[in-house]
Amino acid sequence: MKKFLLSAMAFVMVLSSNACSDSSANQDPNLVVKENNENAMRDFGSTIPVGIQKEGNVLKVSFIISAQFYEIKDSKENEAFISMIQSAVENETPVHVFLKKNSNEIAKVEKATDEDVTYFKSIFTKETQSETSKAVSVIPNQATLNNLFIQIKNQSCGTSTASSPCITFRYAVDGCYARAHKMRQILLNAGYDCEKQFVYGNLKASTGTCCVSWGYHVAILVSFKNASGVVEKRIIDPSLFTSGPVTDVTWRNACVNTSCGSASVSSYANTAGNVYYRSPSGSLLYDNNYINTNCVLTKFSTLSGCSPVPAPSVASCGF
Repeated sequence: MKKFLLSAMAFVMVLSSNACSDSSANQDPNLVVKENNENAMRDFGSTIPVGIQKEGNVLKVSFIISAQFYEIKDSKENEAFISMIQSAVENETPVHVFLKKNSNEIAKVEKATDEDVTYFKSIFTKETQSETSKAVSVIPNQATLNNLFIQIKNQSCGTSTASSPCITFRYAVDGCYARAHKMRQILLNAGYDCEKQFVYGNLKASTGTCCVSWGYHVAILVSFKNASGVVEKRIIDPSLFTSGPVTDVTWRNACVNTSCGSASVSSYANTAGNVYYRSPSGSLLYDNNYINTNCVLTKFSTLSGCSPVPAPSVASCGF
């Protein structure tokens, strides 16, 4: 009896194996390829492309908020995707993007839902938001400026002095928008305010140990009185300058470090300090409650250097 049961089990296993083999043999090969391609993709979500530029046989694409470049091959099979991106850049409207896994290469582009279109229209605007702040716009002297710089730098991730969320100066791949907004919050808590400066282009910068590429970069721009009582402006950006504030010219030059490769600035603009993100065409995004700021900083808090690239997804960080 036992021998019969074993024989029967073996027979069933052979039948099952043959059935699976027959099923695979009869499966549409185009369907198999499609499933494999979809399994190799990561859903990047709905976002607004704000720039596209050709470099060799690829097109470098910039998306809202993120400072990283994403790429799509300039090929016939991608023509429809590229056309959708170009139209979205022109109209500043969202598209749904899929990336190749563990890569910044765009694998597929789809039309965004009506709900996504409505959402982005509600948060991305050319209208400025005014604030009623009692913060002082001009720092009284160089000593106070230097002290504020130290306070900001002491909030860097990896230091014993940082509170949570720490500021991700040691991971320059992305997140400059969140770093700048957190720096401004520190100034506000000390009774001072600032502007921000956004620089755009094919940017490359050295952190001192490695190189990063950006479509834009942003930092806070502070005003202070020098020893003669004349108001000057300085950039605070410990991700590039760890020793102290620098002039905006020095800062922009650091964003086109040609030792890291070909680089250029296409434009730059100053904004009010409450602006979270500014597109190259001047559309604005705000994060008044620091919801996105704190979420992004938390997600990047354990990272350092110039990897991983691309940066971890922050699509779950809302506003």
